[in-house]
Amino acid sequence: MAEFNDKYIEEVNYLKDIIDLLKYKLEMETEKLHEQKSDLIAARKEMWENTTHSSADFDKLSDLNQYLSALNSQTFSYTELEKRIAKYEKMIDSPYFSRIDFTEDGYDDTEKIYIGLFNLMDDNTHEIKVYDWRAPISSIYYRAETGPVEYNAPSGIIRGIVSLKRQYKITNGKLEYFFDSNVNIVDEMLMEALSKNMTSKMKTIVETIQKQQDLIIRDLDNDLLIVQGVAGSGKTSVALHRIAFLLYQGLNLHLSSNNIIVISPNLLFSRYISNVLPELGENSIGEYTFENIFVKLFDSKLSVKTRSENFEAIICAETEEKRNFLRNLDEFKGSKVFLIIIGRFIKYFERKLIPFEDVYFDGEIIENRQLLRALITSKKLTMPTARKLKIIENRIMDKVHDKKNIRRDKIEQVVGKSKEHEFEIKAFTRVLAARETNLFLSRIRKFTEFNSYDLYKKLFCDKDLFKKLAKGLTLPDNIDEIIEYTNKSINDPYNIPYADGIAMMYLKVKAEGTESLGRIKQVIVDEAQDYYPMHYYLLKDLFKEARFTVVGDINQAVEKKCDLSIYDDITSILNFEKSNKIFLNKSYRNSYEISKFSERFLGEGIKTEYFKRNEEAPKIIYKKNTESLEDEMIKNIDNYKSQGYNSIAIICKSRKEAVDLYFKFKGKINIKLVDYLGEQNLDGIIIVPVYLAKGLEFDAVMVYETNNKNYNTPYDKKLLYVACTRALHRLSLYYTGQISKYLK
Repeated sequence: MAEFNDKYIEEVNYLKDIIDLLKYKLEMETEKLHEQKSDLIAARKEMWENTTHSSADFDKLSDLNQYLSALNSQTFSYTELEKRIAKYEKMIDSPYFSRIDFTEDGYDDTEKIYIGLFNLMDDNTHEIKVYDWRAPISSIYYRAETGPVEYNAPSGIIRGIVSLKRQYKITNGKLEYFFDSNVNIVDEMLMEALSKNMTSKMKTIVETIQKQQDLIIRDLDNDLLIVQGVAGSGKTSVALHRIAFLLYQGLNLHLSSNNIIVISPNLLFSRYISNVLPELGENSIGEYTFENIFVKLFDSKLSVKTRSENFEAIICAETEEKRNFLRNLDEFKGSKVFLIIIGRFIKYFERKLIPFEDVYFDGEIIENRQLLRALITSKKLTMPTARKLKIIENRIMDKVHDKKNIRRDKIEQVVGKSKEHEFEIKAFTRVLAARETNLFLSRIRKFTEFNSYDLYKKLFCDKDLFKKLAKGLTLPDNIDEIIEYTNKSINDPYNIPYADGIAMMYLKVKAEGTESLGRIKQVIVDEAQDYYPMHYYLLKDLFKEARFTVVGDINQAVEKKCDLSIYDDITSILNFEKSNKIFLNKSYRNSYEISKFSERFLGEGIKTEYFKRNEEAPKIIYKKNTESLEDEMIKNIDNYKSQGYNSIAIICKSRKEAVDLYFKFKGKINIKLVDYLGEQNLDGIIIVPVYLAKGLEFDAVMVYETNNKNYNTPYDKKLLYVACTRALHRLSLYYTGQISKYLK
């Protein structure tokens, strides 16, 4: 006991020293911030008073540039200072969460390595008092037990002995407790983290990162990292912590936050994960959906339906036959077969469909249509079709450039003979010459202008041509129906179906090329199982210089059939020299009872391990009619709230069902409808369609109308799996009529 008291006193004293150092740094930096703010205001005022406010005053523009350069430097310094202050403020609450005692081979001294969210250095002694969790030496905490260890440092592999691993609970700057362990992250600390109630934003997991997760986060060897993670394995959180680690390595990797993007399944999910990187002290990064990318590529001139709308249409289709057709349609349009057809169609367009004509100017032939067609199909021009056409246009305009003056002289002679314009000959000549040039350019652009949307529509206009382009490829049995359906559904440029939007983007990138997204060096793809080959080929072409981290779960593929072979397809498509596949098979999110209950919805594919956190078993509740069912649900919501669960989700199969239920509950309890059209806030009690709940988690989940009418196909079985695995602590399922066959 005396030994423990000595250890406790030692730890309390060290924590006090760290808090004092943080307070001192915070005071100094805050004072410096006020000074810099005053200097910045003064500098801006001086620039305003001493420089021109007109861009026409060229003599003073250089003065303005000098002021702007100095101001940018001051602003950057001020922003960095603000970030440091924010870090110190976070650290005062909990400066560190673990300690390892490490003795490097060849040295006698044992270092006490304290690990926290950020680095903390004593400026007087240059001693690191707290190490950032991303520092090379910190990897020992996540990966090794006590005994011989090694880790990768910039100077090479460092070996030594870990004699102590200690974990801390520090709240509001006070040491609550600590304990020693010889394993990775002991169950007590993980148990406490997992037992906490949910917030409306994803939380950081730096204190409880597991060994397998740490291997993913710190991987620098592979260009493509694929993570198959079961529900609740932390795969999305790990991907975000990986971004924070890569940004920590920023100078070495020539990487900053504007070089990284996350491809999210929807805007709701983007909002949910938006807090993680700022909490880890890093700037937010770009978060795109494929719909966002569509808007960016087409300059907002076209609109595409969201994937959520697409899935809603499938779920709410009147018959199983129609649902199967829509799924089949999406599968074909996302397939490699359709991708090949698009590529062949672009080549066919170059050879047969461009309406080249002989080009005349001032009665003289400038270009021959056969020569133009030969030029665009020439192997010498290896660029996208649209760029070839632009080269042809420029070539024609260059040829007529010298002839314009001769033509203008002829026009002037004609104008000069007209009595109506005898006093304004030159001015009127210029007007006529300009009008003639514009008409000439309009004629040229009938065959040099390129429109991806129009070309995509042409692909489905001629059924025989479509099949000719598909020669040697295996088409769906109902390809005629697919072509006819598409012909009707793509005519509204502001309401393009989702699958056609993806294919149209691919056609545009192949036929026009793109530079708009070229600075990206790291792409994180979440919910990888939901995408087709077309998506991955598109990403490959959009982000030619990027490395990829791809995370998904085949058990949560609710829109299409999916197995582990999808990851082989992704590897083949992205085609990197170095790639790795990692499996996260242990689930941490749900209580053990909820995990075991949800297991009934899984196929044979992947064996899942569960973290043993015991709570109340899930409940299946039957009522004779919907009124009684809804009354029971409201009663149970009050019950969950009385137990301290504030994050409660009622999960419905479709948006249509969610909207109907929302209006029934609206006047009775404080509730929000979360969907793809409006509300994106996850606080409190919400109603949400199941496909939008993917990736999210809640204290309590209530699944509405789990009867056999709603959930009776293999796809529905996966929807139930997604719905049930959203629950951390409480799960209840409600039904009228006959219970789903998957719940019997």
